[in-house]
Amino acid sequence: MLDQRLIRENPTSVEENLSLRGKTFKISPIHKLTLEKKEIDTEISNLQSESKKLSKLIGQEISKSQNNNSQELNELKDKGNYYRTKISEFEERKRILDKKLNHEILSLPNFPSKDAPIGKDESKNVQIKTWGDPLKKENLKSHWEIGERLNLFESIKSTKISKSRFITLIGNGARLERALINFMLETHIENGYLELMPPALVSSESLQGSGQLPKFSNESFNCSNDDLWLSPTAEVPLTAFHRNEIIDSKKLPIKYVAYSPCFRR
Repeated sequence: MLDQRLIRENPTSVEENLSLRGKTFKISPIHKLTLEKKEIDTEISNLQSESKKLSKLIGQEISKSQNNNSQELNELKDKGNYYRTKISEFEERKRILDKKLNHEILSLPNFPSKDAPIGKDESKNVQIKTWGDPLKKENLKSHWEIGERLNLFESIKSTKISKSRFITLIGNGARLERALINFMLETHIENGYLELMPPALVSSESLQGSGQLPKFSNESFNCSNDDLWLSPTAEVPLTAFHRNEIIDSKKLPIKYVAYSPCFRR
């Protein structure tokens, strides 16, 4: 998530950095919100300062006066009530503005790495490493043709269970999937990773923490009655496992591995 102060003080620089992604970002509406928030913060700070001074005056007036219902004391109290009311009004405005501002900033991507090549599409990508040689033969079969011939999955009957584009793994197909999952987990465990089996449902805050919301809300499945989402990847619950924590650097690196269903449109 980009820093509000950075957007407020250097909007042109923010736009230039984001444009390196090959897309134009107009952040003037967000910049305007950050300025408005700064003004509200200043107003609240000034009112709170004046309110504290007034409270001190009221205390002094009460201690020196025999009459706690004097006109001067009542005027000071009325002024104090006015300050409290105005502070409450500005804090409500700030609450609404913060929610809107956070939503807008979360919709922005992070700056690209300084090491990333600049280009409009993948043609400008830099090949760093290759491994192996692609198999080149005539009449090579696609993976779905091989799977159908070996009866590893069923697609037609799966439409009765779900919809099109879903499959049911059968026999050796199901065994192969299970074996690959276990192979992946065991390989990582042998290399010092701790296996977790996280929940399949995650909160909005968990998705925000891993950058999934609000940017990818249309690609995710929401259980609106509970403010929960079907997890799009195990990355989400694993990062949320330490959400809002400050981790002792002596415990780093922390290495987790998990397998989970991944629900994405």
